[in-house]
Amino acid sequence: MAMKINKDKKEVIIYTTNNFKIKGYVHIVASSRLTDALDALAKQSQFLPMTDAVIVFPDGTRKDINFLLVRVSSIELICQVEE
Repeated sequence: MAMKINKDKKEVIIYTTNNFKIKGYVHIVASSRLTDALDALAKQSQFLPMTDAVIVFPDGTRKDINFLLVRVSSIELICQVEE
């Protein structure tokens, strides 16, 4: 039997070490802070899952992606979009 964990959908912008900008959603345990959730995730996995993302490439082109995994070690900066 699978356990369901309540999660919050947080909109974030990520800048990577290879000059990509990614705007999309991460899903974290309900009522937790983004920093705490990312710290726990980094200990479990090398990748951060995102949904409904838009990637802006260094040349300015854009690509919409439904699901994306971002390598945690390539994240230069991450910020939550205020609601």
